[in-house]
Amino acid sequence: MKNLAPFPYIYYEKKYDGILFDWPEQCKKCQHHACHNALEDDTLYLCSYGFNYIKINKNFTISGFLAKDAIQTSPARQKNMGIHRRRIVQNQNLSVAIDNLKSISIEEQTEIENKKLEVVQEYIKSNQYKDDFMDCVREEINKGLSFVHDYKQINAQIAQNINVIIEKNYKHETLEEKVSAASHQEKAIYWASKFLTEKLNVAKFLLKPDWITKESEKDSFRFHGLFLKYLRIYQHMYDKRGINVTLSGESFKHLYANPEALGVIVHTFLDNALKYSKAGSNVRIHVSDEAEGIFFSVLSYGPKIKETELQKIFQPFFRGENAIKAQEEGAGYGLYIAQMVAKKIGTEITVEQEDFDSNRGHETTFNVLLPD
Repeated sequence: MKNLAPFPYIYYEKKYDGILFDWPEQCKKCQHHACHNALEDDTLYLCSYGFNYIKINKNFTISGFLAKDAIQTSPARQKNMGIHRRRIVQNQNLSVAIDNLKSISIEEQTEIENKKLEVVQEYIKSNQYKDDFMDCVREEINKGLSFVHDYKQINAQIAQNINVIIEKNYKHETLEEKVSAASHQEKAIYWASKFLTEKLNVAKFLLKPDWITKESEKDSFRFHGLFLKYLRIYQHMYDKRGINVTLSGESFKHLYANPEALGVIVHTFLDNALKYSKAGSNVRIHVSDEAEGIFFSVLSYGPKIKETELQKIFQPFFRGENAIKAQEEGAGYGLYIAQMVAKKIGTEITVEQEDFDSNRGHETTFNVLLPD
């Protein structure tokens, strides 16, 4: 924009001289900066020094001239009309200049936005934004999650007490049988405690992602058993909402990894299905051993994910437009952490969405192939 305007102008908070004339001496010394704060409403304003100004767009304002037939006047303006005659601009010429400047500013703004978009896209492709973003907000996250340790201790006390009550009241051989025989209230407390434990575990990987591959945290385990543990935790909530869960396939392979970290993937798949499924709908879960590893998928019916959102849903704290409409509450970091876990163990979560069903929503499937 430099040297393109006929009059003095402000562009992105900086002052530039015009082609026809420079900034008046009064404007250079001005402490009021009225022209800096002009409204973008096509109004021809008059400053206290008697000069006119008008805001072309949010980043561009012309000033330091005298519109010949301006409605507003003042003693300072009348004085300027005699002293600064070369700054007087005919209204017709002013209108032409404004129209031209609006056209130029739109073109340049478009060019700037395109350049910004190119830079952003390159930045996103590099994946560096994820680390940079987390570095910027980690302190705030730490503050927000400062009570996680306290919550875990409180929850541990709840879990311990409900376990004692169930062990004492029911004379079955295994804890699982005792829980099955427990009252509705006892089951609700037991499974809510388990659910909260997993929610709090997810938070620690947001704060300390290096724990995902930390050797001391790894163990050999059968994935099918891990998956069933999470399904049992969620089954109570699925039943409460009348959501029908069907399971197909089975896995016999063992994995050597951090079980809590892999649990984040399972937990996130099941949690999203619970969160966005309508009451009475179906959730289909599949697990199977493949040559390359263990395939795990969860199919449910939920809100439409727009084409432009398909990759963004794995970005930190992003939530799709329709997902927010369906469920206002949500932090938007579940899929981000789950994808982070997947990539750190050498795989990637994918999502597929089929056509819309008016009674159930959009068929949505999250898949992952866990390398063995």
